[in-house]
Amino acid sequence: MKDRRRTAFWLLLISGLSAFALAMGYRWFERGGAFDLDTIRIRGIRHADSVAICEVVKSLFGTSIWQLDPSEIQTMLSVVPGIDSVSVSRIPLSGLILDIRISEPVFAVSDSSGIVAVSSLGEFLPPRFLSDSIPVIESREKIGIAISRKLAAWFRAEEMQYDGLLFRYTDRGLSVFVSNGYEVLLGVDQLSDRWDSYRQLASSLSGSDDWLQVDMRYSNQAILRGSMENTSSQGHEI
Repeated sequence: MKDRRRTAFWLLLISGLSAFALAMGYRWFERGGAFDLDTIRIRGIRHADSVAICEVVKSLFGTSIWQLDPSEIQTMLSVVPGIDSVSVSRIPLSGLILDIRISEPVFAVSDSSGIVAVSSLGEFLPPRFLSDSIPVIESREKIGIAISRKLAAWFRAEEMQYDGLLFRYTDRGLSVFVSNGYEVLLGVDQLSDRWDSYRQLASSLSGSDDWLQVDMRYSNQAILRGSMENTSSQGHEI
């Protein structure tokens, strides 16, 4: 029994001394800068985007990687336009890996100040996100974040060909000008439902009727306006 107690005592003592030595060794190496951040690898983005990210994270260099909180780094990078998500991992002994998912632009807004791309989350993106493959909304009004999110949700959800369609945003909301030459007025809410309702109606519209506008902003109905009609009361209701 005494031998067992003596053995247990020595094991505990050796374990305690080993843990203390490791802790002191770690502190010694840390004070000497052995774990200070000196490398950040950025994955999943283009070079132009990595420049903006480096501006945000450059203050982290020189700090021990074990003192850096991944969630705080993710919060720091959330202010960079065009980033959907960030995953942070450590590289022994002095590096970090940032796996970044970039926002996907789904449409662009063209107004008096220029053209800006908008992400699938409704976020306004830097100029490098512009491309010829996304639809453009000509805007006469200021489009705020609340409206841009609704528009983005519609463009993200819809599977349609943009050829022959023109988009315009005014104080009445979003208008789609179709190849037949008339305007489909959708407003700012329930865009997918209103567009689906219009597409069901479109097959019954006759091109010879010379319609100028199909107003889909009213519940369960469409207001058709011709060349001499300017108000909903003068339109034909379907």
